[in-house]
Amino acid sequence: MRFKRIVFENYKTYYGHQDIDLSISEEDKKENRNIILLGGLNGAGKTTILKAIRYVLFGKRGITEREYERLLANTINNTYFDEGGRDCTVSLTLQMDTGEEWRLKVKWTFDKFKNFMNETRNIFIKKPGVKKEKEVNINDMEAFNRFIDRIIPYKAAPFFIFDGEEIKDLITKQNSNDMKEAIHKITGLDSYKLLVHNLKTLESDLYKKVASATNLTKVSKLEQELQDTDEEIQKYEKFVKKTKGEIHSLDQEIQEFTSRRNNKVAQNSKSRETFIKKQSTIQTKLNIKESELEEQYQQNIVYILVNEQIKRLKKEITQEKDLRNKKIMRENSLKPYNEFIETLLSKDISPPLSNEQLSQIKTIGEKVWLNEEEMDSHYDPIHDLSSREESTLLRLPEKDVSPLRRLQTEINELKQEFESLESQIEAAPEQVDIKVESDKIAYLQEKKGVLNSKVRTAHKKLQPLIDERTKLRNRITRLSSEDVSVEALNKKLDYVTRTKSFSEEFLTRATELKAQLIRDEFENMLKKLFRKTDEFGEVKFDINNYTIRLFNDRGQEISVLDRSAGEMQMISSALIWALIKASDLDLPMVIDTPLGRLDSIHRNRLIENYYKELSDQVIILSTDTEITKEYVEMMKGHSAKQYLLDYYEEYKYTLIKDGYFDIVEVN
Repeated sequence: MRFKRIVFENYKTYYGHQDIDLSISEEDKKENRNIILLGGLNGAGKTTILKAIRYVLFGKRGITEREYERLLANTINNTYFDEGGRDCTVSLTLQMDTGEEWRLKVKWTFDKFKNFMNETRNIFIKKPGVKKEKEVNINDMEAFNRFIDRIIPYKAAPFFIFDGEEIKDLITKQNSNDMKEAIHKITGLDSYKLLVHNLKTLESDLYKKVASATNLTKVSKLEQELQDTDEEIQKYEKFVKKTKGEIHSLDQEIQEFTSRRNNKVAQNSKSRETFIKKQSTIQTKLNIKESELEEQYQQNIVYILVNEQIKRLKKEITQEKDLRNKKIMRENSLKPYNEFIETLLSKDISPPLSNEQLSQIKTIGEKVWLNEEEMDSHYDPIHDLSSREESTLLRLPEKDVSPLRRLQTEINELKQEFESLESQIEAAPEQVDIKVESDKIAYLQEKKGVLNSKVRTAHKKLQPLIDERTKLRNRITRLSSEDVSVEALNKKLDYVTRTKSFSEEFLTRATELKAQLIRDEFENMLKKLFRKTDEFGEVKFDINNYTIRLFNDRGQEISVLDRSAGEMQMISSALIWALIKASDLDLPMVIDTPLGRLDSIHRNRLIENYYKELSDQVIILSTDTEITKEYVEMMKGHSAKQYLLDYYEEYKYTLIKDGYFDIVEVN
């Protein structure tokens, strides 16, 4: 979606009909000209444009009653009102990816005392190739909001339409629920969460329907067992989650003390620094391999244990299925033959044939009819399976233990290499006093080992409970398998349960990938934007809680809020960049006063590395002192349109003209 046009009719400082063409032509797209520059002195109406776009799209959402009253107090242009005018409008035209044009119109009406009377909203849609617009019926503001949120979700608006000097506030809100919800909304994770929630609700409803359609006494007993098992599972899962959190904290402590010790060693010995770097790399690989081993173990251990049985079972089921199909095909092929032979042998034959001869004729005829020498009619299946059960068993995965062994071997090798380097670090010359750190690391490692042991014990107790829960659910769904309606419910329940499980796994993996993408994009853009490359030891986007973290050159965390306004603006800009690149939304950007608080180097870096790549349409609202001739020249190659908001003090209104300030000549 792109903004195509905004039209003011006697709105605030814009007297009469004022039209701004915001479209990006095909030629502009080919030449990578994505910036639309609107310049004006303070008070000319730059911020009015941003707020008008925001209000047309989202109305009073996010605006207090007092702010709304102030907005209404100066909505209608004073010159027009003095001439007898009583209404004003703002129209925003959107160019959709489908080729449709949506025109959103807001109209305010006032009485002769300039008291607000009413506000009306309309949406007009024009199909591709059609000249006439069609009005969409909007019954109330809630319906309008739902309609607009299909295009730009309100929660995502602060990342697309914002004041450049105020985006630093994103940092102060980063730990808030609203901020996390907004990130989930803009990255599309919100939709996945809603899907999982709906599937859980549907699964619960289906369980209730199945239960009500079966023997209630048995079901009630089984449901109580299922509830008890669920509670037991939740207890162990809660314990595992808590313990893993403690292990994570221990890992951070171990990393901190290891860093301290290594820093001490690295200060005195270049050789030790080399060992330490190698050890750090090996530790990272070791953590990854151990996590991978744990994940593969949890996912595949059951299938590994019964792998041979699964293979044998699949083979038997397949053989039985082939024999059963052959038998059915043979019987179907012999139907016309049996009709023929019965009719033939019922006729009088002289001399009469014995029963044994008749039987021989029938048997020989079957072979001739089927064109076969002999047929093994013996069929003795050992499995009594429904089609669904047979399909489920044939889909069982076949896993062997070799991947786990390979990972364990790699882990052992890494541990040996880690321990070898540890010995080399300890034995290296120019020994410094690292006893405190080493003792602390050993203590923490021992404590971590105890916690890992507890987690493994909990997993051993947890798996049988999960298996028991699955059995109980299956028994509940099969109590009335003879009932056709219940059978249909069972099939639907099985499908929903499997879909929910897949969706939960997908959500987990998608969240991890999105968070990793945000972190990578954030850190890469920050390196491009910052003037002082050695300002911080490290700047990270924490993928666990979606927050920005700063570290000094000693690895100590420092407060983001202690940075200057310009630095916080750079950090917030990098965060917006990362969120947009990870977003499922393709939207235009509207930025008011983006360079006011920045020095020349940071301005250059924003223009060169940021705005020309941020979106296919970036609308920048600026003052004459903010974007000088030098910066306009820098943006000329990426600027599709330039406008001047020219305020006439004598008449108290603004006219929109082509071109930028007089100090700049832009072709």
